[in-house]
Amino acid sequence: MRSASSAIGFFFVIILITLIYKLPANFVYQQLPQSNVIQLNGIVGSIWSGRVDTINTQQVTFNNLNWQLSAWSLLVGDIDVQWALVDDAVNLQGNIKLSGDNIQIHNLEGQIDLLELGGKITEQPVVLGGQVIVDVGYVEIEDKQLIDVSGLVEWKSAMIVSPENVELGEFKAVLSNDSDQLLAMLSDTDGAVELQGDFNLSPTGTYSYAINIGIRDTSVPGLLDGFNQLGKQDYNGRITLQANDRLF
Repeated sequence: MRSASSAIGFFFVIILITLIYKLPANFVYQQLPQSNVIQLNGIVGSIWSGRVDTINTQQVTFNNLNWQLSAWSLLVGDIDVQWALVDDAVNLQGNIKLSGDNIQIHNLEGQIDLLELGGKITEQPVVLGGQVIVDVGYVEIEDKQLIDVSGLVEWKSAMIVSPENVELGEFKAVLSNDSDQLLAMLSDTDGAVELQGDFNLSPTGTYSYAINIGIRDTSVPGLLDGFNQLGKQDYNGRITLQANDRLF
């Protein structure tokens, strides 16, 4: 009797997985509450494996989001998705796992072309250039609280494109956490601008930063003039920028 019950249960599990496999992703999206902040267009494939042609937000539009859902995680009620965003401005990929109130992000990596990204956003007072390299190995969030994070973000060939073309150098941010706060230790790795500092972001959306900036190469056109407008220099010719505000 127990063998028969097990066989019937296994049969229904197979049927359920098959239905999920065949369920169109666009149909599922249409059943969800629609958001005014993000809209998805050109959804093809199933929820198992599919693609979104465009992701529209109030500020910017991205193209080509692909995903692949793990079957084994669904059997225990979890969600495990391998995804990739392949856009002219943003090329990122990673893995996200959802289990109840626990969210884990693994191997988030890729690059962002800031000049291409700036071309997608209208009415920018400052346009930046260069490549942002993302290599975030692990992020864990439990019940909306940051548990752990480790990774590195680098800004290669950093520059201000507009209102004036100024080459800055190269910078990096080493990511970690202190309790539930995101910490980013900032520094330069090469170039005309010297930079050291830190950035903190809390779960409530408040942030603070303290950054010490100096000029390594005063011959870069436009750099010294812009630096002198930032504030008063100390006896080493450096300027400290500090702020406390709310991001969201």
